[in-house]
Amino acid sequence: MTPTRTIQAFIDAKKENTTPSVEVWNALKGYRQWNEPELIGLRNASGFYPEIYFEPGMDETISKLLAKFKEKVVPHKF
Repeated sequence: MTPTRTIQAFIDAKKENTTPSVEVWNALKGYRQWNEPELIGLRNASGFYPEIYFEPGMDETISKLLAKFKEKVVPHKF
C-alpha cells in the first residue's frame, strides 16, 4: 500500500466511523521511510485525525525527518 493510499484509507475509515484495517496500520508503521510529500500529508491528516499518530513522539520524529529533507535542498544562483 502506498503512503498516499494509506493516509487516504485511514481518513476514509474515520469518516465512515470504522476502524482502519490492519493493512493500514502496518503501512503507517513504515512512515520513517516515506518521502517528504507523504510525511507532510501525514502531518496534515493529524490535524483532523490526531489518532493517526499511533506512537509517542511521532510528531517530533516527523519534524526531524522533514528537516533532513530540507538539508538536502541546495540553493543555486542563476
